[in-house]
Amino acid sequence: MLKLYHNDMSTCSQKVRFLLAEKGVEWEGVELDLRGGDQQRPEFLKINPKGLVPALDHDGNIVVESNIIIEYLNDVYPEPPLLPADPAGRAKARWWMKKLDDGMHLEVAVLSFAIAFRHQLIKACGSDEDLEKHFAGIIDPYIQEVQRQVVPHGVDSPRFVQAVQQYEKLLSEMNDALASHQWLVGDSLSLADIAYSPYVTRLDHLCLQGMWDDKPHVADWYSRLAQTKGYREGVTNWFSDKYLPLMNKAGLEASPRVAEIRDLVAY
Repeated sequence: MLKLYHNDMSTCSQKVRFLLAEKGVEWEGVELDLRGGDQQRPEFLKINPKGLVPALDHDGNIVVESNIIIEYLNDVYPEPPLLPADPAGRAKARWWMKKLDDGMHLEVAVLSFAIAFRHQLIKACGSDEDLEKHFAGIIDPYIQEVQRQVVPHGVDSPRFVQAVQQYEKLLSEMNDALASHQWLVGDSLSLADIAYSPYVTRLDHLCLQGMWDDKPHVADWYSRLAQTKGYREGVTNWFSDKYLPLMNKAGLEASPRVAEIRDLVAY
């Protein structure tokens, strides 16, 4: 039996649910309230000491890190195959996935907190002292540093500029790759597409669709992605009415700043 510890709007949880739905695999879910601190409770830290979702329990075998989880599930449930048959194609898919682990995942956290989640967090903490206690309580040092860098100053943080620039570069690379294929690695949906789906979705929810107005192949890919069974059941069906309005409103307010940064990249 598969038991998935996840969160409705977590980007990393989204990709795992996408894969499970695409494969048609049954699973039991344990949904964690990340704002409520469920991921830092002792019982969950026994499962993943980093205090991050998702985490997979497969008959007592614990698997963590979302890209590792989707590769694991693709091995356990080989149909339909979600990696190319040839070694070169599989290597390319893993190259795309490695880019996420090498930094792009943190960049989407920068965008999310700088634009939207900082407002909620500052209000909940109420004081600089309590905000510092929140930062200190974050187990993962990379996530802690990201929040320290962007929560106080939001879109005016230098770290925010870096994140926008990195996503501008990434979307351009994706657009080039998709110019000759329907999907990131060839003409069949792969783990690479599933891995990237939540990040473009988050940009969409933050009203940053303008970042691919000049990248038609990315726009077409995103449209195809949204029509897949895996995306509908694993991503769309889990959208939170609590967080979408927050992200949309804050994203619209931040859009002039994003456009300003993108103009700097263009020149």
